[in-house]
Amino acid sequence: MPGVLRNTVKRVAQKVLGQGNVRDFVRTRRLWLDRKIYRRPIEVAELRQRLIDLGATRGRTVWVQSSWNEFFNVPMKPSEVIDLLRDLIGTEGTLAMPAFPIDQDASKVFMVDRAPVYTGLLCEVFRRLPGVQRSIHLSSSVCAVGPNADFLIRDHHHTNMTWGRESPFCRLMDVDARMIGLGATFNFMTPLHAVECLLYDEVPFFHQVFEGTVRYRWKRASGETGEHEYLRRGGDIRPHRLRRYFGPDICTDAKLSNLKMMAADAKPFIEHAVALGRKGITMYIEPVPRKELFVPAKGPAI
Repeated sequence: MPGVLRNTVKRVAQKVLGQGNVRDFVRTRRLWLDRKIYRRPIEVAELRQRLIDLGATRGRTVWVQSSWNEFFNVPMKPSEVIDLLRDLIGTEGTLAMPAFPIDQDASKVFMVDRAPVYTGLLCEVFRRLPGVQRSIHLSSSVCAVGPNADFLIRDHHHTNMTWGRESPFCRLMDVDARMIGLGATFNFMTPLHAVECLLYDEVPFFHQVFEGTVRYRWKRASGETGEHEYLRRGGDIRPHRLRRYFGPDICTDAKLSNLKMMAADAKPFIEHAVALGRKGITMYIEPVPRKELFVPAKGPAI
């Protein structure tokens, strides 16, 4: 759908529904309906076994993206779900989650160890736990705890590519991480954005995804301060357009009562997304992915 037509349809929908944010309205109504339809409680033992089946096992590095709104049939607090995950992977495992700040005003100092996140209640509770480390990034910081935590987060503010080689997202590949979605499945998997960073110098289209830079100041609770600059992502995405290209050999889907789940190993997941990007198969609808903007690969990106 062309951009002008899409914007027109959006404005009409906003007027008809009386809602400024149509997506949030639809999501809220769907959640209301799900609560009416799905009433079966999810037993803790049942959730535990399903997490094991999805790959949350001892010694693994596990990346979790979640939506706490979808946990209405789970008789657990966010802290108890985190405890369950940490118990499954053990002290030799590493747990990581997105910690994208609510306030991303570059004119303010980003308080790394205090800024709350918008990536869900589970992530915010995790961020506050003793021993959890957070990467320095105004738009896409990551929290982690465990033996691989420092490796994952330490260089995020040393690169201008938010999801590039030195970011926590690409480093998930280096530590053989298992990605698990709990209520937030394929469409919310942030590592999909590694594509535009890894192919930035190879495929002209991905240059157009970025619009200028963001420069901000940051401060740790310890008093350490600094500045960081990164490329600002623009465009409009529809991740669901990619889902049909990821077969069960890469992505596993599961469901308990209403709670949808997915799991994938980070390395094949990201490598496959990059391979699709080289072919012009992308989640972006803006900028328009015209064929002439995709060129033959010059060399391996990863």
